[in-house]
Amino acid sequence: MNTALVLYLMMGLLFGTTFLSLGIMLGVWLGKRNSPLPSPTHAGYSSTPTPETQQLVDALKTFAAWTSDFSGDFTRYQSTMNSLSRRFADGKSVQTKEDIKGLLDQIIAANKSLQARLDNAEHKLDTQTKQLEGYLSEARTDALTGISNRRAFDQKMEECFQKWNQSKQLFSLALVDIDHFKRINDTYGHPAGDAVLREIGSRLKDFSGEAVHIARFGGEEFALLFEATAKASASVMEKIRLVIEGKPIDADGNAIKVTLSGGVSQIASNDRISTLVRRSDEALYTAKMAGRNRVFIHNGTLCEVFGNPPPRPSDNPTAKSHEDLLEVSADPVEKRILKQIDRILTKDSV
Repeated sequence: MNTALVLYLMMGLLFGTTFLSLGIMLGVWLGKRNSPLPSPTHAGYSSTPTPETQQLVDALKTFAAWTSDFSGDFTRYQSTMNSLSRRFADGKSVQTKEDIKGLLDQIIAANKSLQARLDNAEHKLDTQTKQLEGYLSEARTDALTGISNRRAFDQKMEECFQKWNQSKQLFSLALVDIDHFKRINDTYGHPAGDAVLREIGSRLKDFSGEAVHIARFGGEEFALLFEATAKASASVMEKIRLVIEGKPIDADGNAIKVTLSGGVSQIASNDRISTLVRRSDEALYTAKMAGRNRVFIHNGTLCEVFGNPPPRPSDNPTAKSHEDLLEVSADPVEKRILKQIDRILTKDSV
């Protein structure tokens, strides 16, 4: 076999190997892109898929079917190239220049066919990827506020919890509630309430550089994760509280004054996610009971007020003092909480 023949043979095999390698890499990448979504570990989710989830599952099935068909193209190409390689190695079927030219034409035709399939696959891959990314974004985004929803937040909190278990990366959870939100709905209407929720979500986004994740937790409640201590996180929450309080929200021509209450707690040894959520929720409840428009920290034992909250208002028109408010409270547990709050606020103001 002369030098020219060897050269042609090497060129053909080089083209074949190059495209086959590209195919293998693309196949591996497609396999990674097509990995199943992590299942939520937080309690409270139904096993019945929502319409949005089903839409995403259907899209993934279509993507998987297309990936399988595309992989078949590479299998057929590999089979063709192996067959041509065996004919070259045999030598018996390559006797003349016409034989060589015929084999090279087949190699070139196979490469051109594969190139066309690659070009088509690139376009289809881009389309399918954008579609899947859109579905994923919708599945993890709250439709009203445009920030993350509860499902996405729980997944992020699970990630933070795993980091804590593996490397003791500290994090804190802040729960935030819009004060008197029902009163806003009753006074201005539900469209105005929706406008308030959207604006709160928008203003919280301004603090995304200080929080690792922000989400609508449910109803008029929001949640923030910080890779920081409870005090450092509460400091950010106090800034958020002042920003919200300082600028009324415009809704249908009404300037609605809105305030927030917040509760913060940091992860501790032997904690579970549910334990952390419970402590932050207790701190939030204490902030509500203390008069709203303030931030409380749960230090692991009790709840403490943070910053310099405004004077405690009375939610009952007939209550003139803290003692009066205790008198109108029928719940003995609530009375004990109110007394504890009074002691905390009195100590803080000294």
